Amino acid sequence: MSNSFLIHDMIRICPQTGEALEEQSTPAVGREQSIGLVSPRNGYVSFQIIVGLDGATDADIRISAEPLKGEFGEIEAEEFVYYAEWYHRVKGKYYPDALVPLEEGASSPRTFSAIVKKNDVQDQAYAACWVDLFVPSDIQPGEYRGAIHVTTAAGTGTLDIRLTALTTVVPNESYIVADLNSYADNISKRMDYLRNNEHRYEDGTYNEVERRFFRMAHEHRCLLHYLPYQHSGKIPSAFIPEVEGRGKNIRVKDWSRFDEHFGSYFDGSAFEGTKRGPIPLPYSYLPFNFHWPADYVKFGTKGYKTEFATILEEFHRHFTEKGWLGTKFELFLNHKKRYKLFPYDGDETRFMWDEKINDIFYDLAKDVLERKDGAQFIFRTDSSWSYGHHYEKYADLIKLWVVNQQIFSWFPEGLGVLREAGCEVWTYGTAASIHEPLLASAIAPLTAVARGVDGFVYWESTLWGDRWYETPDSNGSTALFYPGDRLFGLLGPMPSIRLKTLRNSGQVADCAERWIREQPEVRRNAIRDAFADAFDVEPDAWWPGRPAFATLPPHQWEDQMFSDAPKAVLHKGKAPDAFDDMKRKLWGILG
Repeated sequence: MSNSFLIHDMIRICPQTGEALEEQSTPAVGREQSIGLVSPRNGYVSFQIIVGLDGATDADIRISAEPLKGEFGEIEAEEFVYYAEWYHRVKGKYYPDALVPLEEGASSPRTFSAIVKKNDVQDQAYAACWVDLFVPSDIQPGEYRGAIHVTTAAGTGTLDIRLTALTTVVPNESYIVADLNSYADNISKRMDYLRNNEHRYEDGTYNEVERRFFRMAHEHRCLLHYLPYQHSGKIPSAFIPEVEGRGKNIRVKDWSRFDEHFGSYFDGSAFEGTKRGPIPLPYSYLPFNFHWPADYVKFGTKGYKTEFATILEEFHRHFTEKGWLGTKFELFLNHKKRYKLFPYDGDETRFMWDEKINDIFYDLAKDVLERKDGAQFIFRTDSSWSYGHHYEKYADLIKLWVVNQQIFSWFPEGLGVLREAGCEVWTYGTAASIHEPLLASAIAPLTAVARGVDGFVYWESTLWGDRWYETPDSNGSTALFYPGDRLFGLLGPMPSIRLKTLRNSGQVADCAERWIREQPEVRRNAIRDAFADAFDVEPDAWWPGRPAFATLPPHQWEDQMFSDAPKAVLHKGKAPDAFDDMKRKLWGILG
């Protein structure tokens, strides 16, 4: 019999001792030979297989599943997907995060045994396999049972799987936007396969690899949001159409390169074959900025306005003609004057005398922004320091507000003002680090539902660092994907455990939000109370109060003030089981 056992998806185990790494969890993990799973249909449910190596790290390890059978049908074995968990050295411990998709075949670098050997964890006694099970929408609700077989040098062991498929069906479209922000062209900078190919934009190599990142984000209920320009305003050639002429003679010369790059994202065809189906990107940045399409040297002149407005109008006309009506295209100014490239902050305005940028660029773009027909173009701001001063002043001009999550929580009244003006609201922060409990990765979608906002942003998602396989940059807080090319020959991304956790929580949030929107006045409070009860916090914990310094002009705020100011941190000190408690309460409400 193999020395293997099962654990749920909200804890991780030490590869040396087999004990739980999560804070507030029982240190010793039970050696369970069976697991009970509960899931809505049309969604994923995850668990882990822990394999005792018994000193034989070179031994062949194989995992296979039987179909799950129920009274009215079965879930095929092909719905199980397996990943070897890759261990990183973080804060003096080994934590698993990167997930390497398993592949059969003795010569493959992605067999379970080959990955364990390559990982080379000191004194490793246990290896971990992450398992995703997709529960199809067309099966009948009810009980299903089956088994997974694990073969090691010690023999073959059988692990029992019990699944309760709920009546609830996870929607294909997201109600809560989980936005994974990144920048052009970070993928090429950070993947050997791309950065050494100077013809990557022309030969199709770049588009092929990038699409795999977008597909992975889509399948995990996330939006990979790729700002196409740098702080200087420079834009990689594949991210804009070819433009010719100046002044009133400026025009788009050729759309073919741009359409080849982005068209499948905007019509949804890039996502054919995923479980969620061919849904167009819900949001996408426009390349317009201080320095494109008009040269900033001409800023403030009639020529600058003419060039900016003319090309924006061409974008709107072209997008409308292409039928790209399911995506909201964002005019967003990301420039910061501290980089000494431009004299104004377009992003996260701190100095009140910079706020005029909002008025200037709205005036440049208003003929398109105020159009009610065709493609959807919206003005976006990322707001922090000045949010308390701006949400009333600019609610009629700016329709997508992305607000620092801490500062947003100090002004609960701001949400009502923005809603009244027809605005969408997201909050932003950074993903949890690898060493933080997985509950920290699950909390953002739930917080969005409790507060009643439309989504949230993680600032960076592809900054993994050159030695990610040892210790990722920023301990993983800026990476939810990993590159598969150098170690495993995968010409695309590998997911992280934290991305899986985010997806699993996102399914819960989307089911809850869909139910709420049928009767928002009553139902949001019911869901908020269920969350508060499960996490043992006060019902208004999402709004922790406003610090006294918030009355000062934002340019007088200091970093230490933020450290001392109230924060809505709801997962700290909570056991991983709180997430399961919350799900049970929610499924009891939704069915």
